[in-house]
Amino acid sequence: MRVFVTGATGLVGAHTARALLAAGHEVRILARDEGRARRYFRDHGHEVTDVVEADMREADAVRAGLAGCDAVVHAAAMVSVDPTRANELYEANVAGIEAVVGTAARLGIGRILYVSSLGAFFRPGASAIDESSPLGESREAYLRSKQHCERAVRRMQAEGAPIVVTYPGGVFAPDDPKLSEANRALRAFLRVVPRTTSGMQFVDGRDLAAAHVRLLERRPAGDPAMARYIVGGHFVRWAEIHALLERLTGRRIFAPWSPGALLRAMGVVMDGVRRIHPIEFPVTRESMAIATSWPPASSARVVEATGVSFRPPEHTVRDTLRWLVAAGHVARTRAGAPGAAS
Repeated sequence: MRVFVTGATGLVGAHTARALLAAGHEVRILARDEGRARRYFRDHGHEVTDVVEADMREADAVRAGLAGCDAVVHAAAMVSVDPTRANELYEANVAGIEAVVGTAARLGIGRILYVSSLGAFFRPGASAIDESSPLGESREAYLRSKQHCERAVRRMQAEGAPIVVTYPGGVFAPDDPKLSEANRALRAFLRVVPRTTSGMQFVDGRDLAAAHVRLLERRPAGDPAMARYIVGGHFVRWAEIHALLERLTGRRIFAPWSPGALLRAMGVVMDGVRRIHPIEFPVTRESMAIATSWPPASSARVVEATGVSFRPPEHTVRDTLRWLVAAGHVARTRAGAPGAAS
């Protein structure tokens, strides 16, 4: 297949494009910086020459780029914790879904994969999440945009568009082109871990990419509800994350016990502060609710459909820490010696 990939200079899109190339498929990349895209893939053993230099919102450029393609992966999304960019983020992601997925559907592309977010399902008080769970009602720009995009995609699916949707949890992996928000968080956890109630759902970007390739290679599902797959990886409690990081680094990491109610209250206070003085700090009412009351999510459907297996959390974190050090994002003295990559 020739696959049109957006977001290929981001963590998820880059690993997905590399997995497609490794499986023998051709890729055409949409990137805002062609030179940066070429360098990344060249550095990882692939000479990618088919690059469309444009933004995901540029419908005419996207339409031209889709010519001759058999499939589409829409992994591009704007992500930011800067409150001054909230409207820009929301509008960019909403425009992108129409320009990429909407255009591909109208052109009759036979295989379309949209990378959503497991967070789109988050509702306070839920005890578990699966593909039949109702969408949440987020207040914050990123998840609100994902929920808007999800509703738009479901309308397209209902009209017969062959769209597969994946819902990854937090995505960690080495070889990150831009240092994603998740990998930034992992770097921050080397200083302090928010040891509290609940835990984090995360998947290795390499395993997510493998699932994407296998889902694209399958015959598109006829029932839209059967074309939605949680790719959640593992649910790991905060105390376990703390213990894992201490074991891998050989260092003591600050992790005071913080009751969930206290962290949620801090989020409310920080939201109030932002109304007076915008600050870029990832503590909000919603982010603290997610951190302290996230329910485990089942990836059983994607495992059954693709046979993908999720490597142990220790391998993901170890490999990512090694890469963070090698890339100069973390001092070796802080990351310790996390062992050989796997």
